[in-house]
Amino acid sequence: MPSFWKTVLFGALGVLCFDTLGATASRILGFRYGLLTIGTYFIYTFVSYKAGRQAGMAAALTTGASLGLVDSTLGWAISWAIGPGRPSQVISTVAIAVTCVFVIGLGAVLGLVGGVLARAIGAGR
Repeated sequence: MPSFWKTVLFGALGVLCFDTLGATASRILGFRYGLLTIGTYFIYTFVSYKAGRQAGMAAALTTGASLGLVDSTLGWAISWAIGPGRPSQVISTVAIAVTCVFVIGLGAVLGLVGGVLARAIGAGR
């Protein structure tokens, strides 16, 4: 398996582990689960940076979007099952879909940031 795909896979696993640990800690310690989004954004950007270094700007953007997809589906399901990710009121399928699309788009933007950083830092060497 090429190193780029390993990076994407490990990034996805990292996001899911972060969601699991964060949701568990939030439930046990009682802090707002939403505060952990900054950590998720850091993971998106860092993994996309690494992908950008390995395979270029398009790979970085795709990696960020892919991590957003994993986070907005499996990650949300994990946090929902643990408790903190569960909405306080019933939400429609459309609202869930819109949220997923937003998170995927945000992942793509952070992937682009990671790709730009990879290009800028790589050019400086």
